[in-house]
Parts: sequence; structure tokens; C-alpha cells
Amino acid sequence: MWLKQHPWVFPIIIGVIGFLYIILNICANVESKRIQARGEDRHVSGIPWLGGIHLLIAGLISPCKWLALLSVLDYTFWEFIYVVFFYERRNKPKEEETEAVEEEAEAAEEEMDHDGESGGK
Repeated sequence: MWLKQHPWVFPIIIGVIGFLYIILNICANVESKRIQARGEDRHVSGIPWLGGIHLLIAGLISPCKWLALLSVLDYTFWEFIYVVFFYERRNKPKEEETEAVEEEAEAAEEEMDHDGESGGK
């Protein structure tokens, strides 16, 4: 009975938790960049997708269902789409660069074999 009189209570609580998780993820990302800029080899990790999932649930249980679209505010959603569809294309080495690296590796391997044979005699 109380829930029927106040349909916004649970969506607001869950939505606030979702926004807090999104802020946590952004702060963790910024802190990781600061740590790496100082030269330390540490990483601070947020919890991906959790803020977006909370906002999605809050929107779906609220009287205004379109509020579920707020879940796309979670940057990890867009980061996932970028990594899956675009990251490989942008960072794919060109064939010429790959061939040059392979030739250098073969030359270095032959040189090491040659040095090893002459040094042992």
C-alpha cells in the first residue's frame, strides 16, 4: 500500500546509487591517470556497467519508463562498444610495418646464432 502511494521512492534510491557508481568509475579513472603520471605502476579500478545497470533498473520500475535511457550515461557502455567494434581497426598494424618488424626479428636471430657460433671456438 505504501509503495502505491509513493511510486518514486525505490526508483530514486536505486537511481542515486547508480549515479554514485558512475561518479566512482570516473574518479577511479582520473586517479589511475594521476598515479600513472607520477610513474607508479598501480591501477585503481571502478566497477564497469554497475552504474548503468542501476539506472536501467530505476528507469524500468519508475512510472516514466523513458528514464531507463539514462543508463547510457555510463561511459563504460560506450567504451565497450568502442573496444568491440573500433579498437582493432584503429590499432591494427599495417602490412608493411609487420613485414619490417618480422625482417628485423629474423636478422637479429641470425646475428645471435652467428655470434654464438664464433664465440664458442
